[in-house]
Amino acid sequence: MDEEVRQARQDSKVIGKTQQQELFKEFKTPEHVQQHCNEVARVAVLIGKKLNEHGYHLDIDEIRGAALVHDLVRVQPDHDLRGAEILEKKGYPEEAGLVRHHMKYYPFNDVANVDEQDILCLADRVVKENHYVGLDERMDYLIHKPGITPEKVEKILKSKEHTGQFIESLEKIMGTTLDQLCSEDNN
Repeated sequence: MDEEVRQARQDSKVIGKTQQQELFKEFKTPEHVQQHCNEVARVAVLIGKKLNEHGYHLDIDEIRGAALVHDLVRVQPDHDLRGAEILEKKGYPEEAGLVRHHMKYYPFNDVANVDEQDILCLADRVVKENHYVGLDERMDYLIHKPGITPEKVEKILKSKEHTGQFIESLEKIMGTTLDQLCSEDNN
């Protein structure tokens, strides 16, 4: 991130826990969704910080802010698009951009070009409700949800394979596995 962009970001509003709670209250976000957002934020920040230790320049505040509210209106249709609209109106354009694409993001960037969107989406794909569970358990959960069609299963399996390859690449860079990094026992 160049200095001009970094300065503009520092001058803009950032979503923290206070702003998150205000948004949750305003939009009546259910408790279980709030807990999911908190866990996705925890995991995303761990991944982002670890990558930054290895030469990346990810905006941890942006990642955290978007993750804290990525499912703000999850009980509504098109919650990704609706959430992004809300965040834009509230003055959080960077977070809005990340939230807008968190549901249908594919493919991940090449590992050399990892960005904040990659980190948010990866964290969301390895968290089931309010626990880090890893890719296999999360994808199995999605495949076995009621009403899933064979077409959706095929899409989920394709995404799982691609995401698994992305994770392997990141783990080589980080020098640790996601399980080791994100396990609650290690934090």
